[in-house]
Amino acid sequence: MVDAIEKRIYEIIKPWNGITWSAFKVKPLTGETSLNHSLNMDPIEAADLLLEIFDEFGLNFEDLNFKIYFAKHRKDEKPLTINMLIESARAGRWLYE
Repeated sequence: MVDAIEKRIYEIIKPWNGITWSAFKVKPLTGETSLNHSLNMDPIEAADLLLEIFDEFGLNFEDLNFKIYFAKHRKDEKPLTINMLIESARAGRWLYE
């Protein structure tokens, strides 16, 4: 069952979900969709999106270690998924390292 928090987070992310050039279609968004890997967002776009989500749900952006998810080298990045955002919004604080 989708609650209001989950629905709202998908609404906020949806405009950031671009067309894939290899398939020429929009990727489906799921809880496992990651901003950095699946959506291939650059750090500036991701920070703008995350600030919007964190502001709306009263989360402290400073609790997020941004460099874990947007590192110098892509191979060093942990995925930052939609489920992580939903669970943190429900908890009222960022839950992940």
